[in-house]
Amino acid sequence: MKRYRILLGITQAELAEKAGISVGYVGEVEMGRKFPSPEKLEAIARVLDLRPFRLLMGPEDITDAMGPDAIYETAEKLKRRLSDEIDDFVNEADPNRPKPPPVYYDVHGKRLRGR
Repeated sequence: MKRYRILLGITQAELAEKAGISVGYVGEVEMGRKFPSPEKLEAIARVLDLRPFRLLMGPEDITDAMGPDAIYETAEKLKRRLSDEIDDFVNEADPNRPKPPPVYYDVHGKRLRGR
């Protein structure tokens, strides 16, 4: 759970608030001292934009389940998501700044060059 939370750049407090649980509970789950009920697991997964079973899997399980390219595909998705958020932030800060050309991706999420 901590791995996904950090990848999304949210704090324990933000996760707790959005999932309707306490910050202390988030910490206890991340340290392995507590295990969430199915309802809490679903709430946490919703906030992290995951299917609940993903929170029960270790890194090696995820790689095995998704194939060897899973880590790279996830990294590409995160890069796109962060890039969009940065563009939005910059555009809000300076609305007169010229917009960059659009970025295109193939069906596998890889950036297409030369467009």
